[in-house]
Amino acid sequence: MAQGRPKAAAKRPRKETGTGNRGSRKGGRTIAPKKLHVIRQQKLKKRLEVAIRARIERDARQRACAAPPPPQRPAPNKGKARKGRG
Repeated sequence: MAQGRPKAAAKRPRKETGTGNRGSRKGGRTIAPKKLHVIRQQKLKKRLEVAIRARIERDARQRACAAPPPPQRPAPNKGKARKGRG
C-alpha cells in the first residue's frame, strides 16, 4: 500500500524572455522630458551642481595646502646606552 503523497510531475524550466536581467546599460537613467523649458532647467541645474562641487573641492585642496605642517617630534634614540646605568 502506498503511503504519503504522490510525487509531482517534473517541471520543465521556462524559457526566459527578453525582459530578464541584462546587466548595465549605456545612456541616461531617466526619461527625458519633451518640454524645452524643462530640458533647459535640467541642464542649468546640472551645470550648477558640477560647478559647486568643483569649487568645494578646489577650496578644500587650497586649505589643505595652506595649512601649516604638523610639528615633528624628534626620533627616539634607539641603541644608545643610558647614562647612570651600567
